[in-house]
This record gives sequence, structure tokens and C-alpha cells, in this order.
Amino acid sequence: MELLEKTDDFKGHGSESTVTIGVFDGVHRGHQEIISECVREARRRGIPSVVLTFERNPREVVSGEFPCVITAPRRKITILEELGVDFTISVRFNSRFASLGPDRFCRLILEGHLGAREVCVGENFHFGSGGKGDVALLARQGEVLGFQVDVVPLISVGGETLSSTLIRRLIGEGRAGEVTRGLGRPYTVTGRVVRGHDRGKRMGFPTANLSLVRDFCVPADGVYAGMAILGENGYRCAINIGSNPTFGDEEVALEVFMIDFDGDIYGESLEVEFHHRLRPEIAFKGEKELARQIEKDVEAARSLL
Repeated sequence: MELLEKTDDFKGHGSESTVTIGVFDGVHRGHQEIISECVREARRRGIPSVVLTFERNPREVVSGEFPCVITAPRRKITILEELGVDFTISVRFNSRFASLGPDRFCRLILEGHLGAREVCVGENFHFGSGGKGDVALLARQGEVLGFQVDVVPLISVGGETLSSTLIRRLIGEGRAGEVTRGLGRPYTVTGRVVRGHDRGKRMGFPTANLSLVRDFCVPADGVYAGMAILGENGYRCAINIGSNPTFGDEEVALEVFMIDFDGDIYGESLEVEFHHRLRPEIAFKGEKELARQIEKDVEAARSLL
């Protein structure tokens, strides 16, 4: 897969393409259906598949909102490559791009820069200035400009339409199993290991304290079973998110106890997957009671994973 920064960079790689468009934060199962359809149509036609996505969430520019990040950009690129995409164009979304009306977007970007012959989108797709363009308008433009529109049905998780907004809510509610079903994989954050209070070490459970490298969505406070990826190796782990009420802390911390691991990893990058939520955060009477519960949490994580 090739990465491009501007839509007109594609001109040197082909005169036609199949295209899909979106932020694709999370690249959840609904996104995967749309992208896979784009790839299938490209192969059927013998032309490249193009994912047009954005370096930053358009909501930051359009409405001043800053949604938490579900998938780090590098991880998103890896997933797109695994789905068989030929070209990913990560556009810098700014006020100029936001001002493009739907008709202008179709003529300049889809026809002019990408030579679109098929555009694959979800049922609720909107585009152009103010989100005024919808699937019906896109189809009308396709008839004029010579591209077909392939509308991919939405899918549901737990009776709700799957979307990045839903995934963010499920993460915030600690519903790790439903998040996994929606994403098609466990939710993952990446951070750097920093020094903490060393309380876990004192109780016989040394933890890696993680400073997140992006504004990732943070799961609800509590204890989770998951996997910690260090380099090319994976370790079962028990993860605690919260303010440690037993000790009266106020700042929320993310601590990871890596099962069957012994080593100094301060300063290292650690990727953490959330598989199951074991329990909410609880205030204990003291270290001994907390240590007994941590032992139970670790055994639960070991057996679940």
C-alpha cells in the first residue's frame, strides 16, 4: 500500500480508481465492510482502490470538538493495508477543504484528482461543506460524472447502529466485550512506561505505569484482563484504571501488571489490549486487603486469557 498526502498526488499513479471516504477512526466492522467492498470492486475492475481519509478529525475544524482517539494513525494505516487497500490518502483537513461544496468536491476530488469509477460509502454518508451532501446527491453526481455509487448497509452491535460514536461510548462505559465485537478486535492504547509510586512492587505486583502518547479514549475506571505487547512479545496482564481510592489519590492512572514477566521497561513503548472488564474500582481498607484482591484479579486474567 502507498501513502499519499494530497488527492492530486494520485494522478501519477493511475487515471481511474474505486474510492471510499471517511475518518475511519477505529476502523470498526462497519468501516471494514465498506473498505472491503471498495477493494473488491477495484480488483473486479482492474483498477486501484483508494481510501480518502483525514489527518485530523473534521469535527475539530468544523465544530471545535475534539473526539478522543480510538485508533492511532499508524495502527489505522496497518489495518487498511491488511484489508488490501492500494492507496491511502491522508488529507490535512482544514477550513479550505471544509469549504468545498458537495458538487465541487465531486468534480474536483472524485472526478478530477482520483478518476473515480465507483465510490463505496455507508448508508449514512454525508460530505461537503456543512455535510450537505448525502448518498442521493452523490448518486446524482455519479450519473453526471461517470462513477457508480455502492451503498453498504449499516450493521448493529447490541441492537444499536455501529459507529465510532457508539464505540467511544462503549469504551467509556467499560463494556470491553461489546467494544471487541464492534471493532472486530480488542480495543488498544499505546503509551510510554513512566515511574509511579511503586506501591504495586511493594505488594508483590510491580506494575508498568503508562503515559498515553495520544488522546486515546480511556475506558471506565476498573480492572481489566488484557494483553501487553512489548516489542514483538505479548504478555497476559491485569490492567487497573482509576485514581487508587485506597490511597486517596486524585489523578487517574493506567497501571499494567504483566503476568510471567520480569524486567525493567521504564521508558519503553507498551501497547495494551483490553479484553475483559473484571470489576469496578473499589476502595480497600489497606494494602493487605488490596493485595489479596489483586492476586484474585491476576488469577482471573490468567484464566480468561
